[in-house]
Amino acid sequence: MKYIFFINCLCCLALFSCKKEPAIGPPIDVPVDYVLPQGDAPADANDKIQSLFNTYGSYFLYKFTQKDFLWVPSTGGGFSKIDTAVLGNPAYTMDMLNFLDDIWLKFLPEDFKKDQGIPYRVMMADTIKQYRVGFPPGREYLYFDYKVVGKSITFAGMNASLRTMTSAAKVEKRNILIGVIWNYYIQNKIMDIPTSFYDVSDYETYPASPINAANPDNVEAFRQRGFLPSSYGADGSASEWYYGTYSWPQAKSNDITTYLNAILTRTDAQMASYLAYPMIKQKFDLLVNYYRSKFNIDVRAIANATY
Repeated sequence: MKYIFFINCLCCLALFSCKKEPAIGPPIDVPVDYVLPQGDAPADANDKIQSLFNTYGSYFLYKFTQKDFLWVPSTGGGFSKIDTAVLGNPAYTMDMLNFLDDIWLKFLPEDFKKDQGIPYRVMMADTIKQYRVGFPPGREYLYFDYKVVGKSITFAGMNASLRTMTSAAKVEKRNILIGVIWNYYIQNKIMDIPTSFYDVSDYETYPASPINAANPDNVEAFRQRGFLPSSYGADGSASEWYYGTYSWPQAKSNDITTYLNAILTRTDAQMASYLAYPMIKQKFDLLVNYYRSKFNIDVRAIANATY
């Protein structure tokens, strides 16, 4: 009986082995998200966009739909639907690519750009505007320099202004956009904040207030504790983020925001008087060295760049 069972098993195996497998069909082409070149830009701009995609896997788009502009992987609120991107003239595509390189891409190392340093989609528009219900004609839109949605950033300004932009205007626009880009990195966990930054200043004890030009002793004490202004006027005047005890619960987030602004947009000359405070210098240098050592990015080269 054992021999019969063994033979039966062999017969079964033979039957199964002789069964025909279904034929494998031809390979299926997976459609790409966008076809390059998009067609209307000058040849050198289209070649540059193709090279950027081939090297970094990122699409730089000057033709896109409203759906592309607002696309997110999950359904968002209706509020974002009133934002509109107005496409730019393709004749200015290379001007826009050069602008983005000057204020952003040229400061990034190759390995960082290949590893999420450039969003999957970089859309270049003439205008980004938001409709405001109830406002009179001529005032019904708010205008923006950028919009971040998911893993894409849309930049406005792809128009004739790129060819007449002054050095000061370019620095001003750079200072707006580089902060947005850095926030994109942090929000998407491409970059981070060193935890040691929060070990320097005291976030428990309330500073003396008010902190303004009329109370210089309070300002001095605030600086000695390692805190920077939230913004700076063209005349050198400073606006503070701490107005009273009600703003203190947000001290840590306000603190890092002011320092990122300083390391990315304030020149050495503009920071000199603040860096005379030992605690400010300690926190400032800590961040500068962190982004240089971990990501190989010289944030001071960004802030000190002129055009």
